Amino acid sequence: MDHGEARIFMVEAPVVAAADPFDPEGRTADLTLSRGFVPPAPSWTDPLVAGPGQTAWTQRFGAVLARNGLALLPVMALAALPMHFFVGRIDEAVVTAPALSDLASGLGLLLLPVMWLAYLAVSALPQVLALAGVAGIALPRAADRLRPRPGRVWSLVALRLRSLWLWFAAFSVLTGSLPLLLTEEQFGLAAAVPLALVLGVVSTGVLTFGGVLGCVVLIERGHGRRRAVHLLSLVRPVGLIAAAAGVTVVPRAADAWLGEAAATVAGVVAVQLWAIAALVTYAQARRAEKPVTSRSLFGEQAAPEE
Repeated sequence: MDHGEARIFMVEAPVVAAADPFDPEGRTADLTLSRGFVPPAPSWTDPLVAGPGQTAWTQRFGAVLARNGLALLPVMALAALPMHFFVGRIDEAVVTAPALSDLASGLGLLLLPVMWLAYLAVSALPQVLALAGVAGIALPRAADRLRPRPGRVWSLVALRLRSLWLWFAAFSVLTGSLPLLLTEEQFGLAAAVPLALVLGVVSTGVLTFGGVLGCVVLIERGHGRRRAVHLLSLVRPVGLIAAAAGVTVVPRAADAWLGEAAATVAGVVAVQLWAIAALVTYAQARRAEKPVTSRSLFGEQAAPEE
């Protein structure tokens, strides 16, 4: 007997699972194809956390804006007051210096540095309010699909507002004092445009870094500047840079063309868009570091203080 024609072939589970039972010729699956088969990856559907790439970032930015635009209107109204009376008007504070010299027999000039510091610290309020509002409204809503009540929003951000304001007050002192130190009188009219560009780049860079740092302060704890630098290194924050540049340029352009009221409205809208861009960028960076969802980020934000 020729045993060569009576060999038994073992058909194991992967072949049977991949075989077509309705094949009229009774053929089994090809092992080569079955071994190379890779199931499609599930689509990423988190309402806040974006996948890699600028396209995914843009989609999440638009979704967060559409979902929370109306809920953020009270936050924008709160930010409008300090935006109108403080932001972008440091030159008016400098003009008041001669008037201070007549107060208290000339001792008023000693109050000038204190006045500038207080002025610059208060001018950081729009960024603080916008970022805290987005973190307290958009993140819980992405996690629970429900709009949080004002008391809930306050409880999520109240204990961290002090740290957030201290950081942004320092940023405001940095970006607000540079125009006082670097003036056209020192460098001449020919350097006016390059000087404006340099100041704009510095302001944009500070707002880009400050946006991610603010989200770190509001959502995580025990982390700060180094954590923000690490997260920024994981993504390409093109959208956040564009939003930060908008905060720098748009209010000044609106003021020059349409007046102070238009500048206030444009500034509030630009700051709110920047805050949304900061949160989406932060969430994308966290996902690039390790798998996270809006629920897990909200769990960090809502965890009780130690």
